Amino acid sequence: MGTETLNGLASDRILEKPAIHCKARFEKPPEYPARFAVPDPMVPWTADFPGYSPPYYVSPVVIANDSTQKPGGWADPEDISRIADVPVESFSGRLLHDEKGRPLNPVGRTGLSGRGLLGKWGPNYAADPIITRINMATNSIELLAIRRKDNGQWAIPGGMVDKGEEVTRTLARELEEETGVKLDMVKGRLTYRGYVDDPRNTDHAWMETTAKHLHLPAETARRVNPEAGDDAAAVRWLPLSRQSMEGLYASHCSLVRKALAGMVADNPFQVSEEELQIARALISIG
Repeated sequence: MGTETLNGLASDRILEKPAIHCKARFEKPPEYPARFAVPDPMVPWTADFPGYSPPYYVSPVVIANDSTQKPGGWADPEDISRIADVPVESFSGRLLHDEKGRPLNPVGRTGLSGRGLLGKWGPNYAADPIITRINMATNSIELLAIRRKDNGQWAIPGGMVDKGEEVTRTLARELEEETGVKLDMVKGRLTYRGYVDDPRNTDHAWMETTAKHLHLPAETARRVNPEAGDDAAAVRWLPLSRQSMEGLYASHCSLVRKALAGMVADNPFQVSEEELQIARALISIG
């Protein structure tokens, strides 16, 4: 992807792929059928699992947004043979494909085939702006977080990258749409680019993200007035603690930890030693 677009995936990226996924096997949106049980040793595609028979599911909302049938639709057609450019690589590297030509989840089996709620076969690219500030009154670091409408969990504001859109533009757009906050994400520090252990993931469709961190100085933070957008049930400055971080949606706890670790390691935002000490205390959480 270079640093900004979804082309040239092999260049300038932070490559990370978990050894195993958990949320993609043990959690699911309410409309999904029960996942086929996949023990840890059977997750890799290289593991022989002769009894593996996951249910197939594609949400009606995905079918209804087939881009070949609906103008402005955001989903691939159900018939993968109608796609001219089936993905052969992602942030996770070269992809495997099954006998039907469907991309296989790079981390392994999830207990569910099809696309679920995800529109694209293979990687579905998102962007996550991680915005933090220091609250000296409480001696804590706070995360600009939204409460998701689908499950009530607090999360990093973010969303899907439109085709051809620069990731920095996606980060700023999603931040404004979900929180009402306008920030220049060009100044954000690249924190993570890769696979996301997400409850929506399936064997054939999964989330990958680009996360950038921006820590606001006190004066800038005071001018920020968050207001929940249409896609968020609520927005707030969430004090970061073991409990609040572990309760974040999907892999967001890990993303926040990576952001804090990068801030401590390089101090790119030139924060005080006191702020760095607070961040160090949070890095081990997750």
